[in-house]
Amino acid sequence: MVLSLYNIGLYMSVKYVDNSELVIHHAYDVSVDDLMRFCIARSHNSPTLYWANGIAFYYEQIPPMMNAKVEEDFLNGKDHWAEVYYSDMGDYKDTLEMSDGEFRGAKIRVVDASKFMPHKDFAKWAKGR
Repeated sequence: MVLSLYNIGLYMSVKYVDNSELVIHHAYDVSVDDLMRFCIARSHNSPTLYWANGIAFYYEQIPPMMNAKVEEDFLNGKDHWAEVYYSDMGDYKDTLEMSDGEFRGAKIRVVDASKFMPHKDFAKWAKGR
C-alpha cells in the first residue's frame, strides 16, 4: 500500500485570492470587422474572442513573471492587461465569420465570458467610455 499525506489526514489548504483591480495599459475601441482581423492575425492556433454583456473583446495579459512589479501586483490581487481591443457586439453569437478581405471565410470562436467578474467589469467599463 502506498502511503500518502492524504491517507493519513494531512491536507493541503486551499486559499482563493480574488483579483480586486484590473489595470489596462492600452484600450482600443474598434469595429467588429477590425476586431476579428486583429484576432486572426495575432492568433497562433484557433482565434478566439471573448464576449460579455454586449462587448466583444480580445486582450493580452502581461505575464506576472515578466516584471517584478506586475508579479507583486498579481500576488496582491491586481491584474494587468497590456492591451485590449473591443467592440460593441450586441447579442452573443458563438461564432463569427469574416465576410471580406484576406481572411474571408475564417471563423472565429466567441466565448461567453459574462459570468467571469473581470470580463463582466471590463465590459461595463468599456460601455462607459
